[in-house]
Parts: sequence; C-alpha cells; structure tokens
Amino acid sequence: MLNKDFLKEILIEEKALLRLDQVKRISVPQYDELSVIKLWPMLQSDEKFMRYFPKKLAKGRVPDREYFFNLLNTFQPNYLKQIIKHANDQRNSA
Repeated sequence: MLNKDFLKEILIEEKALLRLDQVKRISVPQYDELSVIKLWPMLQSDEKFMRYFPKKLAKGRVPDREYFFNLLNTFQPNYLKQIIKHANDQRNSA
C-alpha cells in the first residue's frame, strides 16, 4: 500500500500509519462475501478508516486484502466479526 504518493500524504499529515503493535491482526476466510471489492465501497465514507489508505488507487485496484482486513479489525472489530459470522452462517445453511 505504500507508494510515493501515499508517503507524501503521510508526510504532510493528510494520511497516517499505525505502529505494528497497534494493529489487531486477523485471518479472514476467503469467501466471495468477504472480498475487498465488495466491502471497499461501503467503507469509503468512514473518515477514520480512510485516513490509513491513499486518496487515490490505480484504476480498478482495491487495497491489499490483508492490510484492509487488519485495519478493519483494528477500527471496527465488531462489524468485521458480524460479517464473518454472517458469511459462515450462509455457507453452513447452504
């Protein structure tokens, strides 16, 4: 996720980084319902969350999956648990 443009945004304090010990890591199942492509548009209105992502991504690109879900787990752990549970429930009922 770190490129020169994002680094510039960090240096002028438009964007930020977390220390590794602040990040709550998680391993998210590889389900279609839990894809970054599906969740990314819904979370772009969350200013606190978006502070840790570049303003612009290359056309058609989304953030790295591991980075995205680790940050989501750091800032919205209950929401992430809820969508993982929902995805698991759907798979188990099928």
